[in-house]
Amino acid sequence: MLTPVARTVLALGVTQIVGYGTLYYAFAVLAEQLVAEVGVSMPFAFGAFSLALLAGGAVAPLAGRAIDRHGAGPVMALGSVGAALALAALSQSTGAVTLVAALVLVEMVSALVLYDAAFAALAQTAGAAGARRAITLMTLIGGFASTVFWPVTHALGEGLGWRETYLVFAGLHLFVCLPLHLTLRRQLTGDGTTATAPATEALLAPERQGKAMLWLAVGFSLAGVVFSALTVQWVLVLQATGLSATAAVAAGALLGPAQVGVRVIDLLFGVRRHPMTMALLSVGLLVLSLGLLIVMPTGLAGAMIFAVVFGLASGLTSIVRGVAPLALFGAEGYAARLGVLAGLRLASSALAPFALSVALVSLGAGLTIGVAFGVALAAMLALTLVPRR
Repeated sequence: MLTPVARTVLALGVTQIVGYGTLYYAFAVLAEQLVAEVGVSMPFAFGAFSLALLAGGAVAPLAGRAIDRHGAGPVMALGSVGAALALAALSQSTGAVTLVAALVLVEMVSALVLYDAAFAALAQTAGAAGARRAITLMTLIGGFASTVFWPVTHALGEGLGWRETYLVFAGLHLFVCLPLHLTLRRQLTGDGTTATAPATEALLAPERQGKAMLWLAVGFSLAGVVFSALTVQWVLVLQATGLSATAAVAAGALLGPAQVGVRVIDLLFGVRRHPMTMALLSVGLLVLSLGLLIVMPTGLAGAMIFAVVFGLASGLTSIVRGVAPLALFGAEGYAARLGVLAGLRLASSALAPFALSVALVSLGAGLTIGVAFGVALAAMLALTLVPRR
C-alpha cells in the first residue's frame, strides 16, 4: 500500500511529464508546421514564445501566493483546466495576434502546474522534513518529459498535424492531469502535525532572510540565463565551435541520461548534504562544463564530455531550486517564495536564447562562450553569499 507521499510523488511525476512535454517541449517540435500554416516567420514565433515566458514569470509569484493560501491541489487542478483551454486556443491560431495571445495564455497557466507548483504540493504533503526526498523522486520521474514527448509529438505531428496534436494534448490535461491534481490534499506528517505547518524552524533569523533571498534570486537567475540559452540553442552553439549538426545532436542525446543519473545520485547521497552545498555543486558543474568547452579541442569526444557535465548541472539545479528555499526559510510562505524566484528566473531567461544567437554572430563562438562562463561564475559567487545558520 503506497503512502500518501508516494502517491503524490507518482501523481505529480506523471503530470510533470505531461506538463513539460505539452506546454514547453512540444512547441519546438511543431514550430515548423505551425509557422507555415499560421503565416509568421520562425524568429517571430520564437520571439512570441519568449514573450510568453515573460508573462509566465509575471504570474509565478501570484500562483505561489495562491498555493500557500488555498493549497496546491485546487490551484493545480485549475491550472489543468486552464492548460487544456490554452492548448485548444493555440490549436486554433490563424495569425500573428492569435498565436501570441495563445502562447501567452499557455505560459501563464504553466505557472500553476509545473515544477514550482509541484514542489509546493510535495511540501504540503510530506512536510518540510520529508520534502527533500520527495522532490528528488518527483524530478527523477519528471526528467523523462523530453524523452517521452519529443518522439510522441513528432509522431503525432506527422500523423495528425499540429492543430490536432495540440487538441490531443489538451485532452491529456483534462483527462489525465486534472483527476490526478484533484487527488492532492494537505496530508498529516509523521508527527501528526499538518504538512502545511513548518516541520522545523526556519534556519535563518528573520533579519538574515532578506539577504539570503536576494543572493539566492541572483544566483538562480544568472544560472538560469546560461541554462536557458544553451539548452535552446544547443546545436547552434556546438556548430559555432566547428562541430557538425549531426555530432551536436549526438552529443545532446547524453543530456537526458546525465540529468536522470545525477538525480539518482542525489537521491542516494545528496539528501545527506545541505541543499546550498548541492546548489553550489550544480552551478560549479555548469562553470566546469563551460570551462571544458573552452579549453578542449573541437570534436565529438569533447562535445560529449561537455554534454555530460552540463547535463549533470542541469539535472541537479532542478532539485536545488525547490529544496534550498525550504531549507533556508522553512515551510511557511514556501510557495510564495518559489513563485518570486521562478518569476525572476523566467524573466531573466526568456530572452537568453535570442541574445546568445545574436552574440554568436557578432562576437564569435569563443568570446560568447567566455561570456557565458563569466555569467555562470557570477552565479556561483552569488550563491556563496547566501547566509546559512
